[in-house]
Amino acid sequence: MTSMKRMWTTMVVGTVLAFGVGAAAAQEKFEEVVGSGLQALEKDQKLHDMLPQKIKDAGVISIATDANYPPCQSFAKDGKTIIGYEPDLWNAIAQKLGITYKVESIAFAGLIPGVESGRYDMASECISDNLEREKRVTFVVHAYATGAVYTLAENKVITEDPKSLCGLTVGVQQGFDFINVVNKVMTPHCENAGLKAITANEYPAADAVLLSLYSGRTDFVLNNLAAAEAIKAAAPRAIRLETSRLLPKYYNGMVVQKDNMQLAEALLAALKAVHAEGVYDKVMAKWSISALALKEPGINLASSNPLEYPKP
Repeated sequence: MTSMKRMWTTMVVGTVLAFGVGAAAAQEKFEEVVGSGLQALEKDQKLHDMLPQKIKDAGVISIATDANYPPCQSFAKDGKTIIGYEPDLWNAIAQKLGITYKVESIAFAGLIPGVESGRYDMASECISDNLEREKRVTFVVHAYATGAVYTLAENKVITEDPKSLCGLTVGVQQGFDFINVVNKVMTPHCENAGLKAITANEYPAADAVLLSLYSGRTDFVLNNLAAAEAIKAAAPRAIRLETSRLLPKYYNGMVVQKDNMQLAEALLAALKAVHAEGVYDKVMAKWSISALALKEPGINLASSNPLEYPKP
């Protein structure tokens, strides 16, 4: 599991569970039906014809996920239905391809091996695209992932200007990329401007990081931007967030077997059709993650179109 993935899973799940708020409670504003609020899409025969014969014959694509990470995906209140922004995308893509999908929730560690072995046609759980994973599977990239600055709503000092963080104290979880961002990008940015460094307090668990903010031991914490709704729903005190140009971006996507380019190309073509019909933007808006929308989806973008790491 990469540091970005660990940052996503531990921080989001720890946030929701630490304060006794389940994933369903964190998503109360969403109808718990896949594709709710989105128009139905018509089958495109040309897209259907792009699919591997095995999937065309079955009329269904098998998907592995780990349904514990809102807003990517999580279980609805019935404990069975898997909802989230990715299920909404699966639904729209399947409609364009003229097939259905079946999904199984398993441990994250089993997702890529499950695809490699052929047990599943695809895995999808906001899996971050990176060069190491591209050696094993092929990515169909559909969104960005990035962090955000979380602070108390009453804090009026912090803005989207990175310099507003200078001289303040941040809470981060031990062993995660956020500490490198603070020490190698944010603090040098402050020092280059003649301002005080940021003091970083590291904590062993996600709940401890957030408690440091609520108790006033830190001025802000760094967390994943997409986790905003879950964190706000679980927070005992009102919080707000700011984006920052100094926080790096990553790619998230769906994965298929490395040599199954026929399926990858079919999924990409269907995803582009979902974009063209405006449904993709509606999905991202529905789940309050429009800031992570990707204008041009693609295959293995970590290698073909790498994102630049921020500089101080």
